[in-house]
Amino acid sequence: MNVDQAQRLAVAFARETARSATSRLCTACVEVLDVTGAGITLMGGDKAGPICVSDRSVAALEDLQYTIGQGPCRDAFQTGKSVHAPRLDDTVWARWPSFVDLAHTSDIAAVFAYPLLCAGANVGVLTLYQQHEGDLTTAQDDDSVVLASVLAETVLSLQEDAPPGTIGAGLDDALKYRAEIYQASGMIAVQLAIPAAEALLRIRAHAFATGLGVADVAAQIVARTLRLPDDNTKTTAEE
Repeated sequence: MNVDQAQRLAVAFARETARSATSRLCTACVEVLDVTGAGITLMGGDKAGPICVSDRSVAALEDLQYTIGQGPCRDAFQTGKSVHAPRLDDTVWARWPSFVDLAHTSDIAAVFAYPLLCAGANVGVLTLYQQHEGDLTTAQDDDSVVLASVLAETVLSLQEDAPPGTIGAGLDDALKYRAEIYQASGMIAVQLAIPAAEALLRIRAHAFATGLGVADVAAQIVARTLRLPDDNTKTTAEE
């Protein structure tokens, strides 16, 4: 099998996986790269947002970066270069304080972000998470670069048939889900006069305490049937 054929098959497989409503695409990244977690985020324009995550801890970190515009995902997209943080120490904390604080509470000790580059276009970022400190192996790094390229082609191919100004099939539902979380965190930030990052953390804390999904809590907030109190000890239904 030649390289071109292998890449065509990889793109075809990734396209079918991306059409699923589940997190199979990110789960496949975790399995292929042998990492703890993974998230894929589209960047740029009003259609930006995470399109999949491998688990709930990664979802919190991806949502935080999307909400406050801080973290390795943003840096990788802006520079067009991979970002490696094998240790989330004080130096890294100075760059991304809210992100590192949440990573520590989520048992994440290292993070790596790869821009999704294809034919001169930068469409998003693949972010990888590890529970232990240390850099990726050379093989993991090489595979991550190749996989990021395949994912970039996947996103672009899904967009080929989409009408101008719309998001491609297989990506739209995920972005609508993220947009609602973003809207809910903004509402809580205004209601409680707190930063958006703290508002997102409160939404996630309430979801954890009540056993609900973050999307369910966000939907209630947007629908104005739920309002989080200042002391975060109880919730109230709006009249």
